[in-house]
This record gives sequence, structure tokens and C-alpha cells, in this order.
Amino acid sequence: MGRSVPLQLAMFFLPLVWISYFAITSSERTEAMQQARSHGDSVAKLFQENTERIFERVDQSLSIVRTLYAQDPAGFNLKSWSERAHLASGDVVQFSLIGLDGYMLATTSGYSGPPLYLGDREHFISTLRQADDRLYVATPVFGRASNKWTIQLARKLLDQHQAPLGVVVGSISVDMVGNFYETAKLGAGGTLILRNANYVVLAARGVDQNGFVGQVAAGYIQSRLPNADGQYWSDGRPDRSNRLVTVRRSSLFPLIFTVGIAEHEIYARYESRRDTYLGGALVLSLVIVVATGLHWRRQQALDRAQFELRDSLGKFEDALRNLPQGLSMFDGNDRLVAFNRQWLDMYGLPPDDIRVGMTFHEVFAHQDAVSDLGGYLSDLKRRLAASENESNTLTFPNGRIVHISYGRRRDGGWVAMHQDITERKASEDRIEKLAHYDSLTGLANRNLFKERIDEALARRRRMKTPFAVLLCDLDKFKSVNDALGHQSGDALLRQVAGRIKAEIREVDTAARMGGDEFALIVMPGRGSLKDGTSILADRLVKALAAPYEIDGHPVVIGCSIGVALVPEHGTRIDEILRNADLALYKSKNTGRNCFNVYSPDLKIEADQRSLLEIELREAIWREEIEVFYQPVVEFGTGRTVSVEALARWHHATRGFVPPAEFIPIAEETGLIVELGNLVLAKACRDAMKMPDDVKVAVNLSAVQFTKSNLVDVVKFALAESGLPERRLELEITESVFLADSAENLKTLRSLKALGVSIALDDFGVGYSSLSYLTDFPFDKVKIDKAFMDRIDRPETHAVLGSIVQLVRTLNLAIVAEGVETQQQVDEIAALGIPLGQGYFFRKPVPLADIVSPPSAASKWQAVA
Repeated sequence: MGRSVPLQLAMFFLPLVWISYFAITSSERTEAMQQARSHGDSVAKLFQENTERIFERVDQSLSIVRTLYAQDPAGFNLKSWSERAHLASGDVVQFSLIGLDGYMLATTSGYSGPPLYLGDREHFISTLRQADDRLYVATPVFGRASNKWTIQLARKLLDQHQAPLGVVVGSISVDMVGNFYETAKLGAGGTLILRNANYVVLAARGVDQNGFVGQVAAGYIQSRLPNADGQYWSDGRPDRSNRLVTVRRSSLFPLIFTVGIAEHEIYARYESRRDTYLGGALVLSLVIVVATGLHWRRQQALDRAQFELRDSLGKFEDALRNLPQGLSMFDGNDRLVAFNRQWLDMYGLPPDDIRVGMTFHEVFAHQDAVSDLGGYLSDLKRRLAASENESNTLTFPNGRIVHISYGRRRDGGWVAMHQDITERKASEDRIEKLAHYDSLTGLANRNLFKERIDEALARRRRMKTPFAVLLCDLDKFKSVNDALGHQSGDALLRQVAGRIKAEIREVDTAARMGGDEFALIVMPGRGSLKDGTSILADRLVKALAAPYEIDGHPVVIGCSIGVALVPEHGTRIDEILRNADLALYKSKNTGRNCFNVYSPDLKIEADQRSLLEIELREAIWREEIEVFYQPVVEFGTGRTVSVEALARWHHATRGFVPPAEFIPIAEETGLIVELGNLVLAKACRDAMKMPDDVKVAVNLSAVQFTKSNLVDVVKFALAESGLPERRLELEITESVFLADSAENLKTLRSLKALGVSIALDDFGVGYSSLSYLTDFPFDKVKIDKAFMDRIDRPETHAVLGSIVQLVRTLNLAIVAEGVETQQQVDEIAALGIPLGQGYFFRKPVPLADIVSPPSAASKWQAVA
């Protein structure tokens, strides 16, 4: 009997060691796979979004090119357009125009050889064969003009009657995935592959791109995931290991995105730790075997053998005690066989009350994580009968979460490894919150908002449930941010978010899209969706316009809202957001602090604005913008001391386009930079045809300060025209200071150093105009026309008197703008203002009328 005891112990503990080893390694292998699947899905999603943005930019450029070509096929110069428009990004190799005869009409690649025939190219043939007008993504080709592998994106080239003229092609380098691959962190053997809908490889990284691009490579996608996104294992080849492949399909373009992670990369950390555990298990097993063997070989030294056995058991207990997880083992009769202290502590079991041999029900009689203990045990044994390894998660009332991995024993029992994952789960939840919620306001972020719209659209398809989308943009937020600082701006955004949440229901979704832009998804209530949404939008406008208190400062802002109803105003995310944005644009253009619901008229207006932008861009390129001049007159003598240069546009078909119509478009699109440069250059040249003592004044936009090297532009205009610096005057408004006060002040001082004059325009109607006079040494102040409109009021006289006194103290010239009547002339002359400008003296006229005035009363005269 004494001889059998060590053997029984060895037979008991050796399986225990190896069961523990396999349970731990199985758990870590499963976790490694879960992390790889999550990483693959995240990289694939980012790969898709990055590539779709590139394709969208190229498609927008294709639409602009064919619109311009349709307007003037003979006069349109593709290369000149690309150089002036700056639309081709680094993602684009070239744009090309191909005629119906298959010969290339024009290209941006600089090709200058004999006529190039492209009629045999797939993108030319397939695009013309399309029954409808949509973007075609072709098989990559080796460009005959660019000498590079490129992906061809093509649209039909149509005339103004929608008849085909050929094909317009945008070529994207297959290396576009390179930069993204470097940041994807897929490890050795990782792959990124972009395919079209026919499984032709468009671009690839991590494989031999030269032998792979342009080939049909469906792989397992076609057989395992023919019409859906998902993941699968690809069989390894002699030159590479197995890969976990994530597949995503684009809803915008005929594209398939795959991300591959090598199996050895997935399990690298797991295999390292497995080897460590294996070494421990082997050492422990060796100790047990050696102790048992010594017992049988050394019957004469029984005491020594027993000591060695106790020592071995102590080491095993140390191993159990030092395991990072809790361990418990039950036999086929549901009785406790082995456990460690970590397991007791994890479940709050008193060590003195828990003994080997207790039943499962006796051990857990007083736990509070599982209400139906019998049902839990029955389910566990049923699952272990079907599978050797199982796992589940328990959540305790106090919030602790324990993950349990079960391994089946031969006698029908099980060994379980228990791990407290409370902190890990909390960390995952925090990461999830950061990925889907705005950290400043706690509202949903842009990504979660789009996911919620996807869910709402899916619900509408199933249940015909309508909903509404509201886009909200805060009015005057930037001025608060500039005046009080970004911390106050953040505090204001938090209060705005709180007011929005107070106005909506739990079924609705509120999101911060970025900056001062918010968005809502509104589900239907008891009444009609349109009425309910209009009432909510009106409440939001009033709630957000109510005064705030930020760091002791009273603040008042407004809110403009655009509303789109689903399905009336769209059934796709891009269509819904575009229409809501058009309604928001309408609210901003009709006085702000209001809301508008989308209507088809807004789309027509937007298309007209877009067309007007294209035509304005062409007019600037062709220098069709005229410059008119309005004089500034000295009251006492009637002499003209300077003229203000004003842009005028006479459209070939529209006729005269008011500045109030095209200047805002130029400001919004950045065309104001080129327009301002054009007016500056013409004004300087025209000034050389005027008397030497007359200055020419040119208005500068705040956009010109931020998006151009204004000092160099002025230097060039003066040098090219030969105009002396003293005869050029630059007019700015306080918006230049609001945009970037420190940097713009630096630019103004550089301009002043050139020797030109600087005038502050529209003075007296801004936020803090008086302070600007001390921040910068202006030469002239132009009083805004609003004062002339109410010159008959006593309070206006008082304000103008203060301004005149201040300007005289600072030794500046002063001009009254908008003078239209003799009474206004008398009033401002009485106040001591010596100069005036307005329709009373003369409307803006072309250079010829200024140089050769109609009467002697308006002849050029020297300034005293």
C-alpha cells in the first residue's frame, strides 16, 4: 500500500499540471486570435475609408473637367486647367481626354510624342459601353504616356446635349496604398490588397506587386464571402504562412478591400509564453517523476523519499499559488478536487470553510453571481460533453467581471482557470467610448453618428420607419472663441451639448461632428415627422440662443439648422447629409438663428452656385474681370484725391453679375486670392494712366492674408506696373484682425514697410474698432456707410464727433463712405470730415471714364 501512494499522487498531479498548461495556453491562443480579428477589421475599415476619399477626389475632378470641356471643347486646355486649378493631388498620375476615335486628345503627363491610340484600353471600351453615366474602375495598366502602373477611373465625356464625345480618365498610382501600409502595423507577412468587383487586383502591398497587379485573384473571397464582408483563413503557400484575411466591400465604388495578417505574427506572443509555460510544466513533471522513481528505487531510504515527495508537492503548491489566475478542479461527481488561494479570493470564499471533497453546490451556496446554480451546472456539463474546452463570463453585482476557461477531464469532471478581467473590460469600454463618443461634450462623434444613420436606414427598410436628420451650426461661436479663448469656447460647447440633450428624447441621437457643428437623428413621434421635427428645430433655435455665462462673461450666440427627412429627402447617407447641409446653408444665408427644411429648390440653388463658381474661376483665369473706380473727393475744392478699385463681372450670357453675388462665392471657395491678385495688378497698371498725385486704393480680404504671400504679391504688382509705392493704398476691414491677429499684424507691418498706405475700411461698426487704431499705425480711416444712413440723429453726431477727435489726435486722414445727398455733405463737413466717397460724387466707372471725365467740375486736380 505504501508503494502505491506516490504512484497515485503522480497519476493525479501530472494530469493536473498538463491540464492547467493546456487550459492556460488555450485561453491565450483564443485571446490572440480575437485581438487579430479586431485589428484586421479596424485596419480594413481605415483602408476602405482612406481609399474611398482618394477615389472621391478624383471623381470630383473628372466631373469638373468634363463640365468645362463640354462648355468649350475647342478652347479648353487640360494641362493649363490642371496647373491653375491645383486639383490634381499626389494620388493622381495624370488626367487624359480620349476622343471617340480612341486617340488621346490631351493629357497632363507632359507627353509630346506622336498621336497615342488608347482605343484598345479596357477603360475606354467599357466606359463607352455603359448604359448609364457612372464612374468606371478599370484593370491597372502600364501607362503609355506616364510609364507607370496606374488604376484608371473613367467617365463618359459628354457634350452639352449629353451626347458622348469620348472618355475622360483619371489615373491613380497603384503605390497609393504604400503610405497607409507603413502605418497599418500588420507585421511581417501582412498584406493590403485592393480589388475591383471582378476580383482584379488594383493595388497591393506585402506581396510581389509587379506580378500581382492587374491579375484576377479571387482567392477564397469568391467561394467563402461572395457577397458579404467578413474574415477567413487563407491556406499557406510554400513562400508564405497562413493568413487571417479581412474582407470589406465599398458601398460607393466597385471595390473590395482585403487585409491579411500572417499566422506567425498573430501567435508570436502566445508561442513565446507557451514555451515558458511548457518549460515550467516539464520541470514540474520531471520533479514528480523523479520523486516517484526514487521512491521505488530506494526502499531502504523511505524517509528521504517521503521528504523529496513533500518537497515536490511544495513546489507544485508554489506553482499553483503563483499562478496569475485562479484554478479549481472538480471530478465527475461534481466534487472539489483542487484549488488555489487566488480562486478563493476571486469568489470571496472563506478559506476555512472550503475543503477538498465538497460538492459544487456546497462550494457556491452563498455566491451572488449566478441565481440558478443548478441550471448553470447542467448547462456547463452539457457543453463540456460536446466540447473539450468551453468558456464563459460572470458579472458580479459589485461590477467585477471574471472570465472562466473550462477543460474537460476524462472522469467527466473539469478543470477551470478563472481570470479577473474587470480592468481589461473597463479599458476596452474606455477605448470603445473614445472611438464612438466626443471627449469634450460626451455626445456621439462623427463615426458613431454615421453608424446610427446606417441602423436607422436598415430599420426603415425592414419596418418602413421614417426619421429626420438635423445639422446644426453655431452662429458667432468663432468670435467668442477669439475673444475669450479656447477654454471658454470648450465650456460653451459643453453647455450647448447639455441644452441639446435636454431638448431631445432617449430614442433620438445627438452628435458633435467637429468644431461648432452638431447633428441629430430624430425618430418619429405621435404626430407627423415633419411637424414634430419643425417644432423641435424651433425649440433648439430658441434654447441655444438664450444667454450663457462663461467664466463670468455673458455670452449670446445663435444656431442655424438644416433639416432633411427620410425617405422624402434621400435614402443614402451621403444624399441625406448633403440635403441637410443645403438646408443649413439656406438658414445661414437667410439671416442665421433659424431653421430650414430641405426642398428641391435648394438643390437647384446649390447647382447654380456650383456652376457660377466654375464660371467665376474661368473668368479669373481668362482675366475677364473688369476693374471700375470710384473717386474720393475733397469737399472744399471738389478735387479727386484717390480712387477705389472695385471688381466688376460682365458675364457673356448672364449679363452684369452683382458683386454681392460673386464676391461671397469667391470668399467661400478661396478664389478671392486670385481675384484680389488680379484686381491689384490691373489697378496698379491703370494707375499709371492717371495723374501722378492720385492714389489708387485696393481692398484686401482676410483670406488673402492666410492663403497667399501677400507681401510678395504687392511687391510684384508694383514692380510689374512701375507704380510708386506712395500711390498705392490697401484697404482692410477688422475681419483681418479677427482671423489671426498676431500673424496678420506682422503682414500689415511688412506691407507698411514697403511704403504703401494702409486704410481701415468700414470703421465704427465692428466689435472693437477703436482698439485697432492703437494696434497698428493706419494712414486713413473710412467711416462706414451706416453712419450716413442715420446722420440726422443726435447720437450719430456724438459718435462721429468722438471719432473725428480721435482720428485727428492720431494724425490720420478720414473719409466718409456712402455719401448720397447734399444734406449728408453739409452734415459731415460741419463735423470736420474733409473727404467723402459715394454716389453723390460719382458711381464706380471704368478707367476710360475716370481718365476723361465728362465735365470740368470733375477734372483731375492736385491735392493741396
